[in-house]
Amino acid sequence: TGKIRNNGLIEVPMGITLREIVEEMGGGVPDGEVKAVQTGGPSGGCIPKSMLDTPVDYDSLRAVGSMMGSGGMVVMDTETSMVEVAQFYMEFCRGETCGKCVPCRTGTVQLYALLSKILAGQATEADLTVMEDLCHVVCETSLCGLGMTAPNPVLSTLRYFKHEYTDLLKRVPVSANGRGH
Repeated sequence: TGKIRNNGLIEVPMGITLREIVEEMGGGVPDGEVKAVQTGGPSGGCIPKSMLDTPVDYDSLRAVGSMMGSGGMVVMDTETSMVEVAQFYMEFCRGETCGKCVPCRTGTVQLYALLSKILAGQATEADLTVMEDLCHVVCETSLCGLGMTAPNPVLSTLRYFKHEYTDLLKRVPVSANGRGH
């Protein structure tokens, strides 16, 4: 699904590449080009166009920061904001947490808040560091699969599209001596 000519349900053999699915079966992106493919449902990762030759199997998807998950795929075109994509999936995961463990219950809320701060142009480089660190804490200390994988969209977009985050950071004015105020 997503920004692709042919949306729908397909069954493919394990090991087929993302490119074969997106370009041959999906018909590619109408009026544009692929920017990324998100696999595995809401807690899967976003894989950049440069990695479309990745085979669709458990190990290969895990190696690039995603997962098989539900088997779903969402294609994004070059007009898509990857920070907005990460926020969208984090909003979903935040709403799905059962609340049993603190890392998932509060971590997803904090990650969503940090993504919102970034999109509002109010975040700093330090906020990006905190967000990435928090992603790892949530992954490593959550009790269930949702908490362990909820940060995947954030981590994968930071890994492959970090420039989109840094472009949104709050600009600290620089004084004549070269230091920020």
